[in-house]
Amino acid sequence: MQPKGYNVHSAEARRAMLATIGLDSMDDLFRLIPHAIRLKDPLKLPAARAEWEVDRRLRRLAARNASARTHTCFLGGGFYDHHVPAAVDAIVARGEFLTAYTPYQPEMSQGLLQVLFEYQQTISKVVGLPIVNSSSYDGATALAEAAWIMAQASKLNRVAVTAALWPEHRRVLDTYCVGRKIEIVTIPVAESGAIDAAALASLLEKTPVGGFIVQSPNCFGVLEDLAALAQAAKRAKILFGVSYNPWLSGLFTPPGELGADLVCGEGQVFGIPLSAGGPSLGLLAVRKDLRQFMPGRIIGRVADIYGNPAYAMVYEDREQHVARERATSNLCSNQALNAIRSVVYLSLLGETGFADTARAILNKTRYLIEGLEKIPGVKLRFAAPVFNEFLVQVPVEVPGLLRHLEGRQIFGGIDGALIGKPAHLLVAVTENKSREDLDALVRQVREYVTKS
Repeated sequence: MQPKGYNVHSAEARRAMLATIGLDSMDDLFRLIPHAIRLKDPLKLPAARAEWEVDRRLRRLAARNASARTHTCFLGGGFYDHHVPAAVDAIVARGEFLTAYTPYQPEMSQGLLQVLFEYQQTISKVVGLPIVNSSSYDGATALAEAAWIMAQASKLNRVAVTAALWPEHRRVLDTYCVGRKIEIVTIPVAESGAIDAAALASLLEKTPVGGFIVQSPNCFGVLEDLAALAQAAKRAKILFGVSYNPWLSGLFTPPGELGADLVCGEGQVFGIPLSAGGPSLGLLAVRKDLRQFMPGRIIGRVADIYGNPAYAMVYEDREQHVARERATSNLCSNQALNAIRSVVYLSLLGETGFADTARAILNKTRYLIEGLEKIPGVKLRFAAPVFNEFLVQVPVEVPGLLRHLEGRQIFGGIDGALIGKPAHLLVAVTENKSREDLDALVRQVREYVTKS
């Protein structure tokens, strides 16, 4: 079947190309595709329209979407509705930065290389480790890369992880490790909602592992005792990794300074808007002696032939450059533009603004917990410390409650059944939630619970 419409090549041009490769028809070109799955009829596309008409139509369709712009958003689960200053878009749109091209030629890419170097320096300070790549694909793949680093460095293809990982992160980790032949051992969670210290100690005593990884806050919103876990790893002489919400560094000592050997995390929280699940940014940092196992790209400050400061890609070891079985990673993609967004965002905040924002998140989270717990039958699930997200038990069907809230233009949170906690609601709070927003959520939950 000859293609019709929406095709830049004329019939004559297509015939010439087919003749050049020794084929008679388009059907010959696609003969390897089974007939059963081929499109039998032309696509049902509308007739061509003027650009302004298409633009108007698409905008009207987009306006029907419910989003964090139309609803108050208490969704979390690893991605969060933070405020992104307009200046971030304005700065990142500059020509020095807005490019899809990998900066292989440093003389052509000094602006991009410099800001990626500054990204590495900034994230290094946030997580407390010296070596940062620029960057990984997203938080889940950064976690998988951390597990692979542990296996490579320890020469043990067995890594332990907390049972309280985000489910999506665990699925990515399992998928990634199948091909690498890495065994994943799961460490159970205690009644507190944090990792079971006794189970961890028993595991480390009986089972050789290259290291273990925890998530803080974990999928229940609970903060882990990173200093104690780092000491446990040190006693066992194994590596310790943390999948980390970097906002915690606005309030607490960074994990690298507490003894973590690797830190990974989801960088969407730094200046990247929610966009139907992506694109995102993976943070990944290690101590100096693990650099040889680090995937991705590292930018360095060097000197040009005249002795002037310059920037270049000084390290890049992946499957495009070495034999696949020896590559540090088989994931090509990084997120350079999103890394730039993050460092611009953090630069606009500054150290004081960073700490103030983290404190605001914590204070608003506490305020909302207090309000919800005043509703009969609503109770915080775990007594352990939380930061920006928490799990509450509710005396009603969660799907019905969420539908009620959405009808009031509130995304009320995530059904706890998705993380193995039915009859619970997982609620996330960010700095851009006003007292009115928090009170409105409490009021609407109270209304639904009272009527049910």
